[in-house]
Amino acid sequence: MNNFMNNFDPIILISIAGGLVVLFFGRRLFWLYIGIVGFLAGFELAQELAPQQPEWLFLVVGLVLGVCMALLAMAFQYVAVALAGFAGGAYLALQVATVLPMVDPSQISSWLLVIPGLIGAGLCLLVFDPALIVLTSLTGSAILAQLVPAEPLIQNILLVVLGLIGIGFQLMNYQRKK
Repeated sequence: MNNFMNNFDPIILISIAGGLVVLFFGRRLFWLYIGIVGFLAGFELAQELAPQQPEWLFLVVGLVLGVCMALLAMAFQYVAVALAGFAGGAYLALQVATVLPMVDPSQISSWLLVIPGLIGAGLCLLVFDPALIVLTSLTGSAILAQLVPAEPLIQNILLVVLGLIGIGFQLMNYQRKK
């Protein structure tokens, strides 16, 4: 037990908890979804911009960005929905691209993520609830699938299976509420 605690990475626990919340409750708790996506984006951005810094700094940057995005989501719902759609679309595209065997993750330009981001934003604004259900389920499944140390094919299968489970769960809850 002590050895486990010494080797434990807090970002893994945060990713698992965040991935599960987003997968199953992303539409209902969309402000939390936006906060989690903001945290993950801030964490990864801080690692990219300052790779030599300590991990606690990445956690702080992610936490600050996540809290700011969650607060904005509560104050400006439609702007937050568009931002969430953009961030979710870009994040999902990045995760899918990194597990494809013919794509070198270091060669992915940030500008290439703008297109899936804009598609995600547009979908969320046009068909708010269904798009948010699909986007949050797939984002949650991408967060969880990337944590599994497996071949890209297994990660892709896991992403799809978890995504379908999340979509089904959220749709059932959405239909019950209507």
